[in-house]
Amino acid sequence: MATQFQLNTKEVMVVENKPGGGSTVATAEMARARPNGSVLLLGSVGGQAIAPSIYSKLPYDPVKGVQAVSLVAKSANALVVNSELPVKNVQELVAYAKAHPGTLNVTSPGNGTISHLSAELFKSMAGVFITHIPYRGDAPAMQDVMAGQAQMTFASLPSAKAGADSGKVRILAVTSSKRVETMPNIPTIAESGVPGYEVLSWYGVFTTGGTPMPTVNRLAQEIAAVIAQPAIRESISKMGMEPAALGPVDFTQLVNSDSQKWDKVVKTVGIKLD
Repeated sequence: MATQFQLNTKEVMVVENKPGGGSTVATAEMARARPNGSVLLLGSVGGQAIAPSIYSKLPYDPVKGVQAVSLVAKSANALVVNSELPVKNVQELVAYAKAHPGTLNVTSPGNGTISHLSAELFKSMAGVFITHIPYRGDAPAMQDVMAGQAQMTFASLPSAKAGADSGKVRILAVTSSKRVETMPNIPTIAESGVPGYEVLSWYGVFTTGGTPMPTVNRLAQEIAAVIAQPAIRESISKMGMEPAALGPVDFTQLVNSDSQKWDKVVKTVGIKLD
């Protein structure tokens, strides 16, 4: 599906959805384009920082074929548990897991997703054994926790809040290093007994590797100007994310840092999707 947007009398932007392979299909098409900045990709931590580790063979070079342009938005996720589970905070959850090894299940939208790796990182850092159950999508992963078929999940903030408002799940903590402004009473996992734990989801714009840096910098400036618009910031905030513009250098550092972080988790757990 493609959608055209008239930017002015001479320029048209075509938005085309290319689902599949955890964003690798879309990334591959962008990587094959002419390196002039005319083809852009809205990428994510899953597609750009995790996919190179969980897929043994990609149809593009994740380093030379892709150029980071600008971060657009970032967000913490939330650790939620079924409201019937007798724990009120992360420390109690860890204690319960250690006292009842193998009895807790953690759901995710699928193997290799940021939710799955958030759980694996938590298990490793907290020293607990919890069984991972992959689902096909966020909704069923949350629904089974709400129904009590599973005990916990790492959910997006809007999904976590909706579940908590229903009274069927309890939010124990957020995954960021600092508390979320919209949930000031919810602690972080790091301050709740698992020091150093931090996970952020993010979205950003990428273009074809080899694109001249003056073009990349100009794109980043234009994107930053758009993100600064109040209406755009409000729209991003309504999705439970924080508007955040980072230029090519800083955004590349973020992608590389997350790639190294998740590569270690993927290798420890042994996750492969092909």
